[in-house]
Amino acid sequence: MNDSKKRNGRFALLALLAALSSAPVAAAIDLRDYDNDLMRDLDKTIKYFEPDITAQNAEAAKEDAEILLNGFKYTEDYFKKKGAADAVEISRKGLQVVGDAIKNIDQNDFDAAAASAREAPQLCKSCHDIYKPRLAR
Repeated sequence: MNDSKKRNGRFALLALLAALSSAPVAAAIDLRDYDNDLMRDLDKTIKYFEPDITAQNAEAAKEDAEILLNGFKYTEDYFKKKGAADAVEISRKGLQVVGDAIKNIDQNDFDAAAASAREAPQLCKSCHDIYKPRLAR
């Protein structure tokens, strides 16, 4: 019986350690040096990107895309320096999605461009779910 309790205690300790080790990396990363002005610009721009495409306003959509590409590139570089591979991958996916939207705009395929553009906010959200400070939500 005593050995059973020890095994259960060890199992519980291992389960706790596994849970703690899978906790978001955000707690270990100091984000105070992130460009918050850029993040606000991205937040504003992402709201107009797909509607500009849907309205077939190619010029405005490309302006939005340029801001978003710069933001995803900044974020990729920033998190690469921080060693956060998941955020780097999210940023790269963002670059791809926005790039796909631009290609489709250039081909006058606004439906496909809008479909790509709708993926961008989800990518932003997935990163925010991990890294955005809880108090800022």
